[in-house]
Amino acid sequence: MFSTHKTGYGKYMMTTNWTLPLLITQYAEDDSHIPWNEVDTFSAIRTMNGKGTSTNKPLLHIARQPRNDIKMKTHFLKATGFNFANLPDTISGITCKVTMNRHGRVADETVQLTYNGELIGENYATTNLNPISVYGGETDTWKITDINTAMIQDSSFGIVLRFRSHPHWPHSTTPTLYSIELQVH
Repeated sequence: MFSTHKTGYGKYMMTTNWTLPLLITQYAEDDSHIPWNEVDTFSAIRTMNGKGTSTNKPLLHIARQPRNDIKMKTHFLKATGFNFANLPDTISGITCKVTMNRHGRVADETVQLTYNGELIGENYATTNLNPISVYGGETDTWKITDINTAMIQDSSFGIVLRFRSHPHWPHSTTPTLYSIELQVH
């Protein structure tokens, strides 16, 4: 699936090519991590229709100072199968846009590119709580020195996301994820 969005105003209107994944899978290394609902049937079309998906129970941060804080994490979401169009001959950067409702309490734990089943490049996770988060940019290759068009066109190329309870504020929060999009420059 390929989508094109218009951004800007008036004479500054420009077209950007944001591409949605064809496949989103979830996995966890620990049974205590919180799974996402309906990920097996989760598709880019559903996310763009505003339905999104949420975790099957809230993420908790229970403060038990000075030790034994409870801070939860979600399952990993691996978004792959991006069908990029009009890729440049030389890759100068990659941008990821994540749209979600964090309810003011859910932070990133992992925002990292993947290729052939391995995490590659730098992890761009932050404690940013914006509903639309943008990672990377036009001249940012996520510290991958040998990135190329063949790698990006491979169906295993994509992004891995995982979220966690905000480390500073106790809460019980269920995040809702609406879209994961990539753009290649």
